[in-house]
Amino acid sequence: MRRARWLWVLAGATLLAWLPMLSVMFASGFADWAGCRVDEGGGHPCVVGGSDWGPLLTSMFVMGWMMLITAPFMLASLVAWVIVLVAWLRHRRDAS
Repeated sequence: MRRARWLWVLAGATLLAWLPMLSVMFASGFADWAGCRVDEGGGHPCVVGGSDWGPLLTSMFVMGWMMLITAPFMLASLVAWVIVLVAWLRHRRDAS
């Protein structure tokens, strides 16, 4: 039970560290799909389904600057997941 709890904590911390990157990727992908322009220069109109998504996409795109703060935690989460994967593979090998 304790292992499962630590994995959930690690998953939550990983998601929190990677949110700025995911936000930029979603905003860029959505703008590309909708044929809109998104950048840090300001909101550009992006009408999809009758509503303007431009300001939201610009805010999500600018959240990428938070990666300056979360980048070390992003790297740490990758290292932690590699350690978890190696431990899991060793456990599987030893169990068989």
